[in-house]
Amino acid sequence: MTALNRRIRTRVGTLAVADHGSGEPVVMWPSLFSDHRLYDLVTERLGPQWRTIRVDGPGFGRSTPPRGDVQPATYAAAVVDLLDELDVDQSFVAGCSWGGQVAAHVAVQSPNRCRGVLMMNTPLAPSVGGHRPLIFGTRWLGSTSFWGRGVARSMIAEPTTRAHPGRVADFVAAFRSFDRTAAATTVQTVLARSPGLADVLPRLRAPATILMGAQDRLYPPADAMAQAQRAVNATVAIVQSCGHLAPLEAPQSVVDALESLRDRAAGPADARR
Repeated sequence: MTALNRRIRTRVGTLAVADHGSGEPVVMWPSLFSDHRLYDLVTERLGPQWRTIRVDGPGFGRSTPPRGDVQPATYAAAVVDLLDELDVDQSFVAGCSWGGQVAAHVAVQSPNRCRGVLMMNTPLAPSVGGHRPLIFGTRWLGSTSFWGRGVARSMIAEPTTRAHPGRVADFVAAFRSFDRTAAATTVQTVLARSPGLADVLPRLRAPATILMGAQDRLYPPADAMAQAQRAVNATVAIVQSCGHLAPLEAPQSVVDALESLRDRAAGPADARR
């Protein structure tokens, strides 16, 4: 898959970006413990009719490390900086887990720039404390394959591990390229200091889709559904045999969701003709 080819200065530092294609633009923000490569399989399936703008989130990959406790609302403003620099007027915004929080904030903060939002495996409720093993493990072991294998077991569903061991191996191998200190800062912020999306979801006006993994052990659908229903303009879908990383585990479901969002976003414009 084509690699990083842009470095773009934003209000949160420099974002490393893989920008490819010339069709419908979609910004893709990754989950914790991953970078732009999380969306390789999705990008392959979307094809040339989409322009995929895949970001390395600060703390993982080649973007500038986070400057302390940076919340998703601030990263959302940086996405707009990125769109400005790339001369993109409107874009779909997709995010997995932490990235889903960023995507939701983009849609609310800058509705004129966001055609639709896709949230995958996203923590919707506040995260205050908890997740201590992931926080301390990242602090001490965060840039090792050993830690990558542990995180993979907590995030990736067993059916994916059996059917696609190569995908899991690639996910684990990426850990060796992460800055442990930067990753630990991001993980602590997201897993222990996040206000959640309770106040954001009711303000979504762009077409939205919320994808949940039926086997997501970190954020099970049964726990997330009440919050998801606060997004009155969103479609909620549960992806079977999927854990916490839909772009890696169920890339075709992600492609289908983006294409459906594109159709929904086009509908009102067509109706006005």
